[in-house]
Amino acid sequence: MTLMEKIGQLLTFTRRGAMLSPSGIEQITRLHCGGLCLEPYALETCKNLYWGNSQIDKKFKEPDDYFKIANNYFNGKTFGISITPEDYTKDLNRLQQIALSRPAGIPLHMTIDFEGDFKNDYTSGGIRQFPGPMGMAAIGDEKLTYKIGSIIAKMLTAIGVTQMYSPVCDVNTNPRNPEIGVRSFSDDPEICARHAVALIRGLQDNGIAATAKHFPGRGDSGTDAHDVLEVLKLDKKRMHEVELVPFKAAIDAGVKAIMTGHSVYPTYDDKYPATLSPRILSGLLREELGFEGVIVSDAIGMAAILKQWPLPQACAMAIKAGCDTILLKADDESRSQCFFGIKMAVERGELTEDRIDQSVERLLKMKYEQGLFETAGKNDPEKTRAITTDKKIIDFSWEVAQKAQIVMCDDKKLLPLNPRQKILVIEQRIPYEFLGKDPYCHTHMFCEAMVNHSQNLILADTAFSAFEDEIKECLELAKQVDLIVMTNYYARIVKSGNNQLLAKKLKDAGHKVIVVTNNPYIEGTTADADTVVCNFSGTPDSIRVSTDLLFGKIKPCSTTTLPVKLGKEEAVSVKNLKPPKKHPLNLSYC
Repeated sequence: MTLMEKIGQLLTFTRRGAMLSPSGIEQITRLHCGGLCLEPYALETCKNLYWGNSQIDKKFKEPDDYFKIANNYFNGKTFGISITPEDYTKDLNRLQQIALSRPAGIPLHMTIDFEGDFKNDYTSGGIRQFPGPMGMAAIGDEKLTYKIGSIIAKMLTAIGVTQMYSPVCDVNTNPRNPEIGVRSFSDDPEICARHAVALIRGLQDNGIAATAKHFPGRGDSGTDAHDVLEVLKLDKKRMHEVELVPFKAAIDAGVKAIMTGHSVYPTYDDKYPATLSPRILSGLLREELGFEGVIVSDAIGMAAILKQWPLPQACAMAIKAGCDTILLKADDESRSQCFFGIKMAVERGELTEDRIDQSVERLLKMKYEQGLFETAGKNDPEKTRAITTDKKIIDFSWEVAQKAQIVMCDDKKLLPLNPRQKILVIEQRIPYEFLGKDPYCHTHMFCEAMVNHSQNLILADTAFSAFEDEIKECLELAKQVDLIVMTNYYARIVKSGNNQLLAKKLKDAGHKVIVVTNNPYIEGTTADADTVVCNFSGTPDSIRVSTDLLFGKIKPCSTTTLPVKLGKEEAVSVKNLKPPKKHPLNLSYC
């Protein structure tokens, strides 16, 4: 392999949508990328920002051999298409065939986020989604967690996915953590470890390379790494007893990959975040913990990195520190800048080609062990259809959704609901990135399911965080009913918040309020609702099953328990919440 081919293997670029474009082709053929991160909710566009930030280094000095690949100039707010699993299989086959036609003949690793809840990057065509880690831990059955991993792997490997950015091994010790929360299994490191191992084995026994994240643990964080770089002042004893416990278990279980976290851990390195720290990646992870697999950077363009280090420099630093593959989630000129930034670091002697060879060897070994040199680009769309429509999988998804339901409170005994009651149903409009945009996964799943139990309803929706005029409308509608049933999901990408304020306004007006949420912390349960049902997941089956529980068609599972401790710190006031300013769309996440 040439140096340029080897550098390309270290880069994982984003692939959005399902349309083949010169830009999408050239990131494979000219930049020789080793993998694609699949996010099929929007069309690829050079004008897109990542969490509102441009990743282009304006001070970058282009070398003589520099080139830019083609770019698309689509509107970043364009809705993505709803692609069926079988058509997606054809699409990924085509991309693999392009990769295999390169001189080196190396297939792509096709990666995806599919944690559950609101962290699923493929939701179309009836693909079954599951509660996230905290929902699995609430059910408390490691055999069931293993089976969830198995089913996910069977569905997604049929499509052509080869690697999962899962499981989350962060121990969520900080209930105010805005980034991790229900993405964690628990605040108990042993519970996290047991379920992480079960999920890893389920995924890897069925062809997916699992990726434990975010090393060495961001569960105690009070900020989001997409916004700021946090310093976690944890001593070594504490980290070995809490944060590192699930990662040690994952390594012992043979996890194929580990993803880094963008936080500073002064007990190991008081200067650099883990992603850029040789002491943490080469020292702690490789030498002390003995991990021999692939180290993946978290998305390198998060503000935690980008605010201090230009992206081309950060990529070279991360590889030098011990990362084997860099995840780049912006679709602009930064792709070429990062590629040449690494190449220039080698030419200047800041990064050795031997160090690059080590990473390339690990990546090729993982692909070889998965059989990708023989199977990539040959997936059968008809087999995909058969797997994703398998009644056993559909029934299992429903079973899991039923088990992951907890009645957090019902002091006024408002449950079960009576179809004779006049009910106002208020449903948040889930951001379109999380929706399949088809009859199974769409904007009004909760209202649709409520109608199956009663027609004595007034149906309304609001933005994920209701605007002022929507709050006024709901207060007027509430005067016509006996009680209100509303969703109050939490999603970390929605910076304006959720519907806690609406719940408070309805209570202040003297109404009975029932909340269905995916989050057992105060962001979901609110400080005001009379009754709270937590389903741990804003995904189709969980949403629909919650309505069955509300009307008494099912009862909560007696063995399902909350896997985190909720203290007095959760009873916070929301009096200072304000409705967001109205805007047409906020898709800066893309």
